[in-house]
Amino acid sequence: MLRQTDHAMLRSVVTGDRAMDDSESDRAAIMAVIRAETEAWLQRDFEALASHWVQSPQTRRMESFISLGVRVDEGWDPIAARIKKIVERFPEKHAFSERVRWEKVNIVVDGNMAWMTFDQIGSDIGDDRKRQLRILHRIDGAWKIGCMVMMESSVEAANCPLIEVDADARILWTNRLARERMPDHPGLVAAAGRLRARQRERDPALREAVRLAFRELQSQRPLNIAPKQAWSVALGEDAAGIPLHCWVLLEDGKALVSFDDAETLVRRIASAREVFGLSPAQTRLARLIVDGHDLAAAAELLGVSVNTLRTQLQRIFDKTGVRSQAALVRVLLSAGAPSQ
Repeated sequence: MLRQTDHAMLRSVVTGDRAMDDSESDRAAIMAVIRAETEAWLQRDFEALASHWVQSPQTRRMESFISLGVRVDEGWDPIAARIKKIVERFPEKHAFSERVRWEKVNIVVDGNMAWMTFDQIGSDIGDDRKRQLRILHRIDGAWKIGCMVMMESSVEAANCPLIEVDADARILWTNRLARERMPDHPGLVAAAGRLRARQRERDPALREAVRLAFRELQSQRPLNIAPKQAWSVALGEDAAGIPLHCWVLLEDGKALVSFDDAETLVRRIASAREVFGLSPAQTRLARLIVDGHDLAAAAELLGVSVNTLRTQLQRIFDKTGVRSQAALVRVLLSAGAPSQ
């Protein structure tokens, strides 16, 4: 015969198992809802998609894209109107299995509320990665989406070579462009699983930039106190005498090394112009110096005298606080606009 305490223990075990079963059932149901909503989107089936949403003024859809910026739709009516417009403009249908996979799925259920986070790789426009969050309500026994947050990963979407490294410069990840260009790159090399400068005397500067990046990464200071950082590293010159540089960046919670990045070079020069108040003529000269031209070559390209450029260079030195062209290049390539 079971004693009273045994009955209590048995009830505890049974209800615990039931709670576990219920929790697993809820997670499976939530996964099914998110998949069905995604499939409806890929199939351009608005009515099916809408059936998985809470259709109220409190519903939110928030997105962040590199090219489009941040967009927030508040209330189901604006959300529905925008989805309908997209469906009409881009009616091509796709299958979930051909386009989408999920990674890092995490689901938390608390009563009639739940949230799910995951990375979605692939979409109706190609092989990209988006960080996703869904907040769900259980309404009349069915899970519905009340809030969606979608953030495009800038790392995977970058159009320049990127290498993720740890604090010891061990290579953790490379994108396609980096894999293609690294084997013959004149400035960087992978050695024993670590990223190194091909010219040995340049390697300490690369390691120091990585160290500084990780110190900043681990400080966890708010972005309004510590804006986005980028450390420029001079890697010497290529066979044609063109200066080589790479940047150590903080992006998406990672330390990344970027190289052969013409867009970054343009942005850095533009930022330097803003930060130091360079004139258009001084900016043109600064870019030529970064590209490895001496004053004589720059004068020929710009159609002015060397003496004119000497005067401009001295004014650039005065504005940036440096006294050599090498130091100027480092300052220019490390400049960040105040608004960043």
